[in-house]
Amino acid sequence: MSIGDPAPEMPDSEWWIAKLKKNGWTILWSEDEGFGERAVEKTAALSRQHATYICEVNETVMWSSAAYWKDGRQVWKVTHAGDGEDILDLSETGTLPDGYLSLKQRHTLAQKTDGEGVDHIFEIPLDLAALDFGFRHEDHLEPSDVVSFLTIAAPHRKSLLSRILGR
Repeated sequence: MSIGDPAPEMPDSEWWIAKLKKNGWTILWSEDEGFGERAVEKTAALSRQHATYICEVNETVMWSSAAYWKDGRQVWKVTHAGDGEDILDLSETGTLPDGYLSLKQRHTLAQKTDGEGVDHIFEIPLDLAALDFGFRHEDHLEPSDVVSFLTIAAPHRKSLLSRILGR
């Protein structure tokens, strides 16, 4: 992965990075659906120096996940799979932060009372992470919101044949 040129506005590219002015958090944006799972060792290493979140979103199947890492370990993770039979599906592990229960209660109540078929539980993992660093995947950042936008060249992934042959 190599950092490219500064971008004048929020990139449309699959990979970019930006540091938020309001709180100092750095966002690494990836459209690579399996990036979070493949980056566990790198996330653990990064979290030894910097608190780290991994947020994953697939709106096609209403799947969302947020995990918080610190001191080389995953502290908590919340995942919602909205494509199953249980619209209230929510997987929780670790020591969840203050504010989680009220956030969960608010979205669960909205889910039970909203007759419009909206998946409110999908919002819980994403809102939970945003409580700390103040950004969600659908937010649009202006150039004035960040130190700068930088595009990133996507990591080169070996073909299946190269991986089998060890090249």
